[in-house]
Amino acid sequence: MIAKDQKNQWHMPAAYLKVFLQHAASEHLPVTPLLAGTRLTVEELKQSSKVVSFLETRQVLANVTRSLGPGWHLSLAQRLTIPSHGPLGFAVVTAPDLRASVDVLLRFIGIRGPYLWLAGTAEGNRFVIRLYESAELGEERQTLVELALLAIQSMLERPLGRELWGAHIELAYRPPAYHEQLASAFHPELEFNARGHQISFPAVWLDETCVLHDEAMHRYLVMRCEEDLRAVSGILPAEIAVRQALLARPGKLPGLSEIAKSQNVSPRTLIRRLKRGETSYNRILEDVRKTLAADYLLRSNLNVTEIGYRLGYQDPSNFGRAFRGWFGISPGHFRRRAAVKTA
Repeated sequence: MIAKDQKNQWHMPAAYLKVFLQHAASEHLPVTPLLAGTRLTVEELKQSSKVVSFLETRQVLANVTRSLGPGWHLSLAQRLTIPSHGPLGFAVVTAPDLRASVDVLLRFIGIRGPYLWLAGTAEGNRFVIRLYESAELGEERQTLVELALLAIQSMLERPLGRELWGAHIELAYRPPAYHEQLASAFHPELEFNARGHQISFPAVWLDETCVLHDEAMHRYLVMRCEEDLRAVSGILPAEIAVRQALLARPGKLPGLSEIAKSQNVSPRTLIRRLKRGETSYNRILEDVRKTLAADYLLRSNLNVTEIGYRLGYQDPSNFGRAFRGWFGISPGHFRRRAAVKTA
């Protein structure tokens, strides 16, 4: 969990607020009152390079919800187009295949939405993208999670050239009052009251060629994403970039030097930035491993050895010792106890 003072410093592209406000204007709402409680002005938001704080984004969402009612965000689906997501969206759709698209999405999601962490993993004949809330999202939780999933749906459908029939979405809360509209907005089947948020689809889709593949454009856009990640490294806490790099590739957890290189900084500089946030690479790595270990045991059919391997433990006994240090019991006991509680 990110410390509150760090969360207050998070920034997001203003592009999403522009989309929210355009939608509100189409509903004949005056825009200026929707910025109440923030330091934002309409003129500032017109600046293409403008970034806004995460807390200001939440405030605007709360203002719009008070005016339009819960579920208003679902009608944004048509407005959340690929250009809305900047270079990230275009890099996803121009990839050679869906596997590369997903890789880009997992690596660079922190640029657009620091409030969620994503991790992807193959489980049997399905590929699963799990969403982890990186902080307390308050009353805007469902709106933020559903908007993120709508964006992911769009960014997976465009390269495939079809809707995600055969996919499955799980949400870790009860069906909202607008659940029928929710089912219409999402093409995958929906399940509520799950252990966590995730979207899964047949793993064979990963090998499908993207209909908008453009090799030269894709290379350029990935480079732009890397530049954007480096640019926001001074805006977003270094912890977010490190954590997302670790979550993006379970089983191939990058070292501190590799992550520093991806941000175009020296390992020493990255260590300093993490220290300013009162954390370290090893502490983040331990937290990621702990989170994923519990998640895999609760929400997957992977055996304990497979889970340990995915978390970088070549020796199952080392994983077992680490797990007992985190939870006080063995991985097998943890899974059996959870099964009894849900029986």
